[in-house]
Amino acid sequence: MQHKRWYDKNEALKQIMGILESSDNDTRNDIANDIIQLIVNKQYDIDNFIQVINHETPSSRNRWYDEDETMHSAVEMLKNIDENEKKELFKEILTTILNFGNE
Repeated sequence: MQHKRWYDKNEALKQIMGILESSDNDTRNDIANDIIQLIVNKQYDIDNFIQVINHETPSSRNRWYDEDETMHSAVEMLKNIDENEKKELFKEILTTILNFGNE
């Protein structure tokens, strides 16, 4: 099976991205900020993320998550998390999303 989008390869990430895409802008922005904070709190290689995000700034904003800088940054950080570290992080992100749904 060939994946069209980079995040289709991981079912949890695919679900996270689907929820984010279908959320309203305010909720999406709040969750994006929480994702960034989770990654910062985990003390992943933040300097590397900043460097990657600076180089990944799209010249055209064709993807839904490129329309907002915060959302773009959160997605690029997710994209560059080591595969071994993603599983626990995705659980925390899904918990965050569920908490937004209950508010």
